[in-house]
Amino acid sequence: MTPPDLSRLFSPRSIAVLGASASLDKLGGQVFARLAASFLGELIAINPGESDIAGRTSVPSVEALPQPVDLLIALAPGERLVEAIERCPEGHVDFLLAIPSGFGEVAHEGPDLQHRLAAAARRAGLRVVGPNCVGLLNGTIGLNASIIPLMPPGGAAGLGVATQSGGFGMALAMYAADSGMNVSCFCDVGNTVDISLADCLTHLAGDPATGVIGLYVESVRDLPSFMATLTEAAKAKPVVVCPLARTPSGQAASLAHVGISADGARLASSLPDDAIVVHSGLDLLHVARALLWQGRPLGGKRLAIVTGTGGIGTEIADLAEEHGMTIPRFSPKLTAAIARHLPVYAASANPVDLTPVWRDYPRLSPIVMAEIAASGEADLIAVSITDVPTTWPDLAQSLARSVPTLGLPVAVYWASRDADVVNMAALNAARIPTYRATRELALALGALARQGAATGGHAA
Repeated sequence: MTPPDLSRLFSPRSIAVLGASASLDKLGGQVFARLAASFLGELIAINPGESDIAGRTSVPSVEALPQPVDLLIALAPGERLVEAIERCPEGHVDFLLAIPSGFGEVAHEGPDLQHRLAAAARRAGLRVVGPNCVGLLNGTIGLNASIIPLMPPGGAAGLGVATQSGGFGMALAMYAADSGMNVSCFCDVGNTVDISLADCLTHLAGDPATGVIGLYVESVRDLPSFMATLTEAAKAKPVVVCPLARTPSGQAASLAHVGISADGARLASSLPDDAIVVHSGLDLLHVARALLWQGRPLGGKRLAIVTGTGGIGTEIADLAEEHGMTIPRFSPKLTAAIARHLPVYAASANPVDLTPVWRDYPRLSPIVMAEIAASGEADLIAVSITDVPTTWPDLAQSLARSVPTLGLPVAVYWASRDADVVNMAALNAARIPTYRATRELALALGALARQGAATGGHAA
């Protein structure tokens, strides 16, 4: 089956909001106000009891829309929503974004309401996202067609996400805002009555603004079709997949969430080799950020470690090997080149331990990394900054200036107090992925190494 063209879903020229309100105390008021402040196309409110909403046209019903619209955002609950779509004239709406819950995921009347909604949509010739979803985002045009209050940064080379979890959308927005990671598109398909994860995946694979695709997946109705789509998408760009419902408890929770039987273990075992598999939403975001910001794979898995404490260097080495990387022994030539900059009692091998010269990190760290990069003996670099040096803004600024000149991927472990996380800002601004746990660092670097091997040494 040919996947639907979702261009007018993600980039609508006209939007109507069923359940819009003039009151900012109501969800319909909040969603409509955000759209009124940012959406540049035609925006129409649908509310039979209010005639003036944010200075925009307001009509009493879907059938009273003055012209067809690309996207209808529905905030009206169950029965009211279904009845509105049952009265919708054919060809009057292209896409319905059905946000309310209370459909196939609940007992009693929920499944019947969902069947009625699907049937009414087919009669009206419109495609449905949801129900039971938070909506969608398009960061490239600043479109927040969702109940997510925070719009993440958007633009080219962003993360595009398809999911069945509204909560993950909320987490994505906060993570992206805090780290400065661009989000190209986000779509929560909810109960998946019509438009599927595979449909969104096809759109993201062809979206020029999406540099990395993220899938936070609970249930897939048509596994063979989904896998075929995923295999093709992974040939175009990195795809990071978090399969949920891998255990009986998770499967029961997923059924209650989206009303679809799930088997995350089967899904995970069926994923193509090109997919990058993670096991939590936070891991998905950590890996995606590294791929977006440091996607300069050289086709190898040799990791150089520059650390400020020997124990952490050992920990990173262990985790790196467990994530598929190697920790090569530096050649005598490279060891001697590094040793020229350090006292004789400092470790110039791999890991390079700068503990004896910790007061001079801002000057020496870039020099040591430059020697490693110039040697051709490493494909990636891990940097560990711990304790007192995390309180120095000039260290982060020094790394931010030097890392982009190295020509190979770098990620940083930042072991600071919460009060000193602010000093990571310079690294994030320079698109250097920085993490507060060694496991996160190794996971991200492992994904970079794997992507480099998968692409044969070509930039992502």
